[in-house]
This record gives sequence, C-alpha cells and structure tokens, in this order.
Amino acid sequence: MTQDLKHEYAIFTVCNLAYLPKALVLAESVLEYNSIKLRIYIFDRKVTTDFSDLKADIFWMEDLNVPDFYELAFKYDIIELSTSLKPYISLTLLEQFNKVIFLDPDTCLYSSVEPILTDLEAHSIVLTPHYTTPQTDDISESDVGMMRFGSFNLGFYAVKHTDQGIGFLAWWSNRCLQFSYMESQFGLSTDQKWVSIAPCFFEDLYVSFNLGYNVAPWNSFERRIAKDSNGRYLVNEKYPLVFFHFSNFNTDDLDYFNKRSLYEKNVKRPDLLELGTRYNQALITNTTEAAKTKYGFDYMSDGEYISPALRRAYACISGELPKNHDPFDSKGVVGLFARKNFLFENEAKPYKTNGFGDLSENKTKLDVIYFVMRLILRLTGPNRFQNFSRLLVYLSSYRQNRGLWKL
Repeated sequence: MTQDLKHEYAIFTVCNLAYLPKALVLAESVLEYNSIKLRIYIFDRKVTTDFSDLKADIFWMEDLNVPDFYELAFKYDIIELSTSLKPYISLTLLEQFNKVIFLDPDTCLYSSVEPILTDLEAHSIVLTPHYTTPQTDDISESDVGMMRFGSFNLGFYAVKHTDQGIGFLAWWSNRCLQFSYMESQFGLSTDQKWVSIAPCFFEDLYVSFNLGYNVAPWNSFERRIAKDSNGRYLVNEKYPLVFFHFSNFNTDDLDYFNKRSLYEKNVKRPDLLELGTRYNQALITNTTEAAKTKYGFDYMSDGEYISPALRRAYACISGELPKNHDPFDSKGVVGLFARKNFLFENEAKPYKTNGFGDLSENKTKLDVIYFVMRLILRLTGPNRFQNFSRLLVYLSSYRQNRGLWKL
C-alpha cells in the first residue's frame, strides 16, 4: 500500500437522506483540509437521485449485501440502525485501507486529521471521552449521563488494520448487530455503551485527551476556542481545533445557549456563536431536495407507519418467522402480525418521544398514575410494590416479553 497518506486512510460517515446536508458540510471540510473525499453511507430506501456533482462518494446500504439488512432496518429505528452498522462498514473498509476514521454527519473539520493519523501510528484504536473534567455535584448532572450512555462519544473513532483493530471491530460489530437498542434501563445505548467496556479487552485502545477532538456542547465548559495569528482555531490556546460536533444543532440557538452543561447555563459564548453561525450558513448552502424525503424504513409497503412498539415486538418474534421474509410487506407475515396485535396506529403519524422536559405538560396524567400506584402500594404492601415496580421496567422492553404477542 502506498505511503501517501491520501491513499492510506478513509474517512466515512453514515446518515439518512434527511441528514444529507449535514454530511455534505462535513464532506466539504474533509476535502478542504485533507484533499480526499468523504465516504457517505446512506441508511435509507434507495431513491433515484443524481449525486455525481457532490464532493463526496455516496454508497447506499441496500447495495452492500449486508446480511439480513431488511430485518435490521425493521427491528431498529434510524438511530439504532445507523449506529449498528458502523463497525461492520469499518471492517469492510479495512480491506482496502490501512486506517479508517469515522465521523458523525453533524461534525465539521477545522484542520487536518493528521494528529489522528499520528495517534494511529502508535495505537490500533483511538477514542475520545465525552468530557475530561468531572461534572458538578448537581443531581441533574453529576456524571450520571456518562454512566447511562457510555464513557466515549462514538461520533468519532479511528481504527488501524492490526489484529487488535480488527478484533475490536469484529467484537463490537457482533454486539451491535444483536443489541444496538436504545434501552438505557437495561444498560444498552445503541453502539456507544458497548465501547465503555472495550478497554477491558483491547490493550492497544488509546483514549485521547486531545481537547481539539470532538468539541461539543456537552464538553464546551472545559474548552475555550480562539484564533491564533494565522486565523486557525485553537482550543484552550493549546490544541488545534480538529473537529466540532454540532449535535442537536438548532438554528434558533446557534451557540447552544440552552443545551450546554450546567457549568455554562446562561453563559454567552461568542466563540461558539461564531462556529454555529458559520455552520448554519454551510447547511443552507448544502440544502438538497433529497433531504426532504421521509425516512423510507419508517413505513410498510402500503405506507402504514411502523411504530417503535412494532419494531420491538418484531425483534421478539423475528426468529420464529420464515426465512427470507420481507418485514416491510404489508400483506406478509409481519403485516399480519402487526394487525393481530394492534401494533399499527389509527393515524399513520410518526412517534414523538416524551422525556423529562414534558413532565409539566403531562401533570394531570401523572397525577392519575400516581393515584393508581399509591392504591397498588396500599393493596400489595411495600415489598410486593417494589417487585411490581421492577416488573414494569422489565415489561418496558417488549422484545423480551414473548408472552405479549400472538403469532
């Protein structure tokens, strides 16, 4: 293999069509600072679109002969699916390249990836922590998030073609294909939580404390960005800014004023505002018609919306279905199963997650639930009530409750 770094490594990302503008912004930055094309793998129904003028190489996951791909696309939502196949793609790329760098589609480079390639000269695997400074002792922070979702942010990783690098990817890929669920109540957080235990198995795994990698709203409290005399961005006046992670980017909150750590609540950051403004303009420039396309794997063949409950129920019973079945066929075995178990919504509208931020809007409903729970406590006693509460957590994972479903 040539020693020219332009041919020795690959940079790739994954996204659905709606995220394509973000991936194209990343592609522009990859080409500007590294003179190579970003490889974009699209996790979506293939559509007829001309990508020939883009500054990236586009690949459709439907064309890559991934084993049981449609079953994966049905049991996983878009986030779970896209994360589940990252290590698989990395393994295939290591058949062509000596080094592979993954970046989330909502990242953007501000300098060369040369420091990452240098890290890979010494190590097989490179990861970054979400942040390197312990959070406050406030109950809403206190590092609990890292405990729930994983130590490392897998919006970036880099791997080299060595026994340890390939072993890591093979182990991780196997786990992701089986268990890339977002079920933090069971210790699962898509692809990310698995890698928290990877240092136990792979001694050539390097945790980078280079604060110019993976700068993001959740770690901005420990990283200040300024320009040097040549106009290049530096983090804490020491580390060149290699890439920023524009996770959950909101055009109405360009400096993540409302999304940062408690350390920085109500703190204005001109440096983040500058980056956010530039990024927003780049997104506008890279707007495409394809980005208006609905996620194809959210719908059955007749247009019926696939609910998260149906995905989990399918994961529970898929092993009992005929080989080579099409889970998206409305008239097939999965469509019949969904109707038999009332797993289609009356209105085919996408699911919206309720979180802690929605508590105030649902106060009346919660009051009713609390009343029922207090009644159960009174009828059963504290010990049985505790076991009942734990049972509810178990029942929250429909894929583990075969008794729920009629086949």
